[in-house]
Amino acid sequence: MEKALKVLPVRLEDLKALIEENRELVVKIGHNYEISRPLALKLWQYLVAKVVEMGGSIKESVKVDYASSEMVIVSVSCTVEIGESEITFCEVGEAYRSEGKEDTMARTAFTRAMKRLLERLVGEDFINQVIKRLFPDVREVPASENQKRYIRSLVQEGKIKREMVERVLGEGSSLSQALRENTLTVSQAKRLIDMAKGRFLNGQTN
Repeated sequence: MEKALKVLPVRLEDLKALIEENRELVVKIGHNYEISRPLALKLWQYLVAKVVEMGGSIKESVKVDYASSEMVIVSVSCTVEIGESEITFCEVGEAYRSEGKEDTMARTAFTRAMKRLLERLVGEDFINQVIKRLFPDVREVPASENQKRYIRSLVQEGKIKREMVERVLGEGSSLSQALRENTLTVSQAKRLIDMAKGRFLNGQTN
């Protein structure tokens, strides 16, 4: 079977319209805005319907990779088959108690993983683009102490490579310096964790 499918052939404008029509389902967490679980599910339902319309199928699975009183990490994966093409994506989301999510960390981690999965499926960071347009006051904040602690542990385990750091922070950048000087941002930390814990499986099933 040919494994040629890279991203889903869907209209980004349709997905953007869904977010704009459900603006009240975008929530503020700290200084940033993110889609809520109901909005993530709406976007997911649209993609599933589109795949079925194309005569394909899509399977989803969810797994808790790590859970403690301070942090929860959830991975969401899906396998898409359209015609003779098949591809599997997996993305990771995390949530921290320090964000004020003590009772909803699992749900928040799931939503973040789903958001990243949706972006991978359509091949563009469309969600953040729309959010920044709707909420221009979005600004970057420093990574939390929990994020930095977890990143240090991933480095010690050899799961964060030099090429990952340069891809996120820029060529020639130092992760240790960014951690020491507190210049690592929340989004950069999330990307590093995502890259270290996530995986991209082309042509494999779960």
